[in-house]
Amino acid sequence: MELAHQNGIPVNIGSKKIEECSRKGHESAEQESSQGVSARIVFPFLAFDELLNSLKKASSPPLLLALDSIQDPHNLGAIIRSAVAAGANGLILPKDRSASITETVVKVSAGAVFHLRICRVTNLVNCFSLLKEAGIWIFGATKEGASPVYDVDLTVPLCLVIGSEGKGLRPFVAENCDLRISIPMLGSLDSLNASVAAGIILFETVRQRKSNYI
Repeated sequence: MELAHQNGIPVNIGSKKIEECSRKGHESAEQESSQGVSARIVFPFLAFDELLNSLKKASSPPLLLALDSIQDPHNLGAIIRSAVAAGANGLILPKDRSASITETVVKVSAGAVFHLRICRVTNLVNCFSLLKEAGIWIFGATKEGASPVYDVDLTVPLCLVIGSEGKGLRPFVAENCDLRISIPMLGSLDSLNASVAAGIILFETVRQRKSNYI
């Protein structure tokens, strides 16, 4: 409360005020429980060039994540939580056909959204060109025509691209990846939840990099 007042942030106490705050500007389809506290914020997205500039200060090869048409805010929140745990340098989201940062995403990520540089872009493929110019490889996660993730060198400067829950990467996005990678599966199912797939590849990257730099 004291910090809020020091920074000029209005504070209201009372259940009615909390309900009003939760209803106003509500973006998701379902109403989340406030658990007694509610805040209205403007999420601090980074510009893409700011994200690129931040990579120059990285002490190890950059690790970025780009999401192509992820629609489910629960998946987005879970991916962000895994990305922060894996030490990712940033996340790239399309402005269209993608879940954005809502209260559901914040809650599922357990607050990890505030510990990751996140930018929104109009065109993913245009961003890939700029990332390649900066020496960053683009690896797209797909089911078909891909190299097993365990056989791929993930210690290089890397942007991992994860596709949508139903269709995966859009064809044009997949075509503009430097390499397509997949997770080998032994059971009768041939696909994983997007957030689970992202977590597996992120932590295979962590494993390889830890082994490489010890």
